[in-house]
Amino acid sequence: MNAEIGKSIEDDSLADRYDVIIVGAGVAGCAAAQALSRADQRNRRSILVVDLHKQVSPRFSGEYIHPRGAEILDDLGFYNRLIAEGAVDVDGFVVMEDAEVDDPVVLDYKSIVGERPQGISVHHKTIVKVMRRTMMEREQVTMRAGWRVTDLIRDELDDERVVGVVIRDPAGRLREARCDLLIAADGKASTVRKLAGIPDRRHTLGFTAGLEVSDAAVAHPLHATVYLGGPGPMLCYPIAREGESMRYRLTFDLPHTLPAKGRALSEYLLDAFVPYLPTELSEQVSAALNGLSRPVEMAPTVNLPAPPATAPGLVLIGDAAGCSHPITASGMTMGLLDAKYLGREARRRADVGAREPWLDDRCMRRFRVEHDRYVPTRQALADSIYEAFRGEGSGARGIRRALFSYWRSGERQRVRSLALLACAERRPQIFLSEYLKTAGHVVHASLAPRHAAHYPVRDRLRQVQGAVGLAGTKVGMVASVAWSQIRPSWMVA
Repeated sequence: MNAEIGKSIEDDSLADRYDVIIVGAGVAGCAAAQALSRADQRNRRSILVVDLHKQVSPRFSGEYIHPRGAEILDDLGFYNRLIAEGAVDVDGFVVMEDAEVDDPVVLDYKSIVGERPQGISVHHKTIVKVMRRTMMEREQVTMRAGWRVTDLIRDELDDERVVGVVIRDPAGRLREARCDLLIAADGKASTVRKLAGIPDRRHTLGFTAGLEVSDAAVAHPLHATVYLGGPGPMLCYPIAREGESMRYRLTFDLPHTLPAKGRALSEYLLDAFVPYLPTELSEQVSAALNGLSRPVEMAPTVNLPAPPATAPGLVLIGDAAGCSHPITASGMTMGLLDAKYLGREARRRADVGAREPWLDDRCMRRFRVEHDRYVPTRQALADSIYEAFRGEGSGARGIRRALFSYWRSGERQRVRSLALLACAERRPQIFLSEYLKTAGHVVHASLAPRHAAHYPVRDRLRQVQGAVGLAGTKVGMVASVAWSQIRPSWMVA
């Protein structure tokens, strides 16, 4: 059903019907539009992309993408354009338990056998601009920016099925457009998810403050470095090449109840976080904070347990389908994987008649099975790592010590953890075995005699008791993740 396509974002024309309507033109939405249009090699289909923002959303967001996501960007024709705009090939993660002790844990992507050796990192505004521009070159794609979805249209014979949207255009007029499939890619606060009546179980964990620093003094300049020791974890990673220089993003994890606001937040960061950075980097960050002419950039940190990703005529992708603490940097990779699997389903039905749904209910069941195999793992890892890195309570501190002990026990342990983190490993037995091995290190690391000088026996026993108790609360979560990875497609509603 090829609609008349207006290629200008400023155009206010709208067809009565599209094969697919995508709400949200961020990373997940643009990737989905690109994947679907490339699957339609005969140019028979029509795709409408609607976004609330005329320009890129002003709030900073995800920027670091694992190798699996970089590969999808490459396959969809985005990667080379991003590199040309200053994106950086990145090598993995470094985790520093103590900035004053030169004993970091290095997690290299190149160690994962069979995977692309590097991910990609890029300023969020750059990636969205490049992806929108590239997507708009596709004949099948129409984009309308500054348009707001206000309601969903239901099938008259089946009120469970979504068959279109009501949209308010920039002039304030309500418009209707129908479709065979509606894709919600409108983020963690998804309007579409709310209009569909899907329970919203998201809650704000806290906030992330972001700061840009030029040529940050980091030992591993092409890795994302996690610094621990302060009130919350800090993350430093490159986001842009600028000639011979490199621009970095430094993020600070803040609690739900902010200890300071506005310009006073800079003073708080200087006092509470900066002392836990290596000396040279701390001096750079201090200068950057003192030189700010406006308040530090902020974004809420949200946890959204994954809701059902599909309903009749509707699919949720990216953060609209679940999000976690950004410490694992896997949010954009998840959205790109969603786009990849939607494209695969579209290719399977590339030759169906133009009057038949391009992506039918059977496609959505297959997509849901794939989606449910990687999203729960990502959320479980993000939840556990965040608790360990934040280190609130003796149990969390015990798990953090165990995690470092486990990583330092061998290369294989580091590779397996990174493979799970980077979405390169989805076998349920690996997830379970890694969880159990780490749990075993909780006891060993908490009781090991070499820590006696720093942790009295009573304190070590309290830590192991708390850590084992905290690990025990995750058993249901671990079982749920394992089941989602082995559940057959016929059991998906």
